[in-house]
Amino acid sequence: MRRGEIWRYRPVLERPGQSSARLIVSAEGINRTEELPVVLGLNILASAPGTLLSVRLEPWGWGSALAVEQVMRRRLVEHLDTVADDVMNQVDAALRAALEL
Repeated sequence: MRRGEIWRYRPVLERPGQSSARLIVSAEGINRTEELPVVLGLNILASAPGTLLSVRLEPWGWGSALAVEQVMRRRLVEHLDTVADDVMNQVDAALRAALEL
């Protein structure tokens, strides 16, 4: 698992209308440490959330820097895609702005 990958997530409880795709945003050190049960991800939204802290993840939807969540590693069931470097740079900028880093 690597930063910038999009994975299908199998939640404990299905929520109608909520995407099952997650963009991995945690640091590579976290992603490589399989003993850690969680990684950090963005829930990919189907439509634009209407904030400047959102990035288009074509063709999957939108990632919002305001929606960073812990993702259980064992529930990531299928690697779907990897975003381009320029898109990940936009995600990084949105995360820096949201977290004031």
